[in-house]
Amino acid sequence: MPESIVFTIRPLTEARVPALLGRAAHAAVLRLIADADPSLAAQIHDDDGPKPLTVSHVLGLDARNHAALVRPDGRYHLRVTLLTPALETLATAWRPATLPLLDLDGVMWCVEQMTADPGGHPWAGSATYETLAHAVLTRSVAPTRWTFEFVAPVTFRQRGLTQPLPTPALIFGSLLDKWNAFAPLAFPEEVRRFATECLAVSRFDLRSRAEPTKGGVPQIGAVGRITCTAVNRDRYWCACIDALARFAFYSGIGAGTTRGYGQARLLDADQEG
Repeated sequence: MPESIVFTIRPLTEARVPALLGRAAHAAVLRLIADADPSLAAQIHDDDGPKPLTVSHVLGLDARNHAALVRPDGRYHLRVTLLTPALETLATAWRPATLPLLDLDGVMWCVEQMTADPGGHPWAGSATYETLAHAVLTRSVAPTRWTFEFVAPVTFRQRGLTQPLPTPALIFGSLLDKWNAFAPLAFPEEVRRFATECLAVSRFDLRSRAEPTKGGVPQIGAVGRITCTAVNRDRYWCACIDALARFAFYSGIGAGTTRGYGQARLLDADQEG
């Protein structure tokens, strides 16, 4: 672990569905977990801290006016990432032929394929925390510039308010919280201070996106790309930042990652010339 599984899913009937099915997808994935381990599913649901999984919206919808028409001959995907050994072990028993139908907001979907192989889908993959952290211990020179892509709105909760604008402090603070919650080797809290004081935004191409929530209040987030550059090139701290940046592919960034928000990946990491 961590692991990113991409499901190929198909609706049993033609139907008009909400454009954003992240909340329904999260509920469906929790039901899959509960089928194998009810106590683990309850713990994930009830825990107020960082969640050990992320769930995307249904990918491939042609949404218009907050809704989409889905057909049985269409091709759709659902991405689930798992951050703990317990979830990864549970998922080894998942097989498309034996998984139950997924109820997504009243429409039934079947799972036709699933893969954790990046050769099968660019958003699939797997790693180990040890591999991600290896550079911290072994690299003589670490990257000093990182470019992220946010393909689903990224937003943060800060002092009880929603903060839709990603900053280095918020991005890496979110990643540090999840890493230290689930990785066997924790990074020091000083990483947060380094991100706040020693990382700057050097380039961005962001736009805001408003998405309706369950209560009807729009949730504002940012999509696009952002580059963070270290103004202090200390090897150790930059290596910690680099490990967290690569972890983002699995952990997501910010709030709401179990219901479609914060899907992100590192596009590039290099040394500023």
